[in-house]
Amino acid sequence: MPHPRTRYYGTHILTPRDYSPTGFVGAAFKETVTGQGDYVTGYVTGCEADLMVGRAVAKGRTIRVYEYGALSISSLPRGASTHDLVTKQSLTLDIVIHPKKMTDRQYEDLRIIDQYERRARAELDGQGRTVAITAGFLRIPLVQTSILLSRGWISQSPHSDRIWISSAGRMALAWRWRAERALSSRLMKGLYLDAAMTAADTARAITAERARAHTA
Repeated sequence: MPHPRTRYYGTHILTPRDYSPTGFVGAAFKETVTGQGDYVTGYVTGCEADLMVGRAVAKGRTIRVYEYGALSISSLPRGASTHDLVTKQSLTLDIVIHPKKMTDRQYEDLRIIDQYERRARAELDGQGRTVAITAGFLRIPLVQTSILLSRGWISQSPHSDRIWISSAGRMALAWRWRAERALSSRLMKGLYLDAAMTAADTARAITAERARAHTA
């Protein structure tokens, strides 16, 4: 079940998170369906969604992409027999805010973070809340940072200053790139999948780095 304080808007959903600037971050809608027809729904952060995609890739799961931006992940590895379908589970991650809702300012901010992603960091105040993002020699102020986080286009490792462009954010960049070049919408599935894989690889690398740091 979704968190009791989840807020529903016409363009997006906000779910409570203690480490976000306002207590909320943009969420992807998650639905898990079992082979018996049972299902569980809920909401996840950009970071959680990226790590889910990363785990699916690592385990050789089948990932399908829809043109509107949803990702469907099977619990079975590629090449599984039809006998295994009885226990099959599927996970669908539906990006809440459509990529075309990205403004020019948000597009430029994401491009800055993309250029300096390895060095991009969140600035935290005394309470651990994110108040800005620094990328290279550039700084994205509080208002724009809050928008990027609330729309789920930036992922942030919990209780950390590490940030990166989420699957949703990279999908938004891919949609904009395709639209600017007037390319066929048939390319979107491939562009979205590549975007999700890129964000997942970054999330896994940062998570592994933090794990090594805590065990050193």
